[in-house]
Amino acid sequence: MDVTDDIKKLLYDELGFLPESIDLLLENGKVRHYSKSDVVIECGKRTDDVFIVKSGIMRFVDMNGDKERTFAFALPGTMFFSKHSFVMQMPSYYQVEACCATDLVVITRDDFWKAAETSHELALWMLRYSHGELFYQEYKNAAIYNGTAAERYCKMIIDRPAIIENVSQKIIASYLGVSPEYLCKVKRDFLKKKNEK
Repeated sequence: MDVTDDIKKLLYDELGFLPESIDLLLENGKVRHYSKSDVVIECGKRTDDVFIVKSGIMRFVDMNGDKERTFAFALPGTMFFSKHSFVMQMPSYYQVEACCATDLVVITRDDFWKAAETSHELALWMLRYSHGELFYQEYKNAAIYNGTAAERYCKMIIDRPAIIENVSQKIIASYLGVSPEYLCKVKRDFLKKKNEK
């Protein structure tokens, strides 16, 4: 893969830091295109590759009883993988699929670990990235799962407008934990208040 400055900038923007040895990780990556609704990681199957979103949006889905639940999104610059598959070689617990046309950089698990073993600086960056992921999980719990549906929707508009613009209302409703019909009402109220200002 031709490592572009774009993907490096996206990775840098995630944490504000990027090691010079990042090329060791990216040099074996391959860019793959996915169309809307294409499944990248399938629930119940092992997928141990590492993915970096180059463009587009991915969503993470699991089942809440018999109801599908969107619990996370990956935007450009986000690195993700099935933790069950990558760490323990087990089938994935969740599914990851494209919300719109999306390009991913795909790195095999073996190439990922070879790169980490080659550079101490890169291994430390990977650790820092993992800590960043834990931070974003906690931040999401504080920002998305607290407050009314209207407050949570407003927070998404401010923090992640790309999701509002490119992801279906049904998926956003699932993420916010409300019905699509209720989200419609929230959006109407939001636009009404915005127009009154």
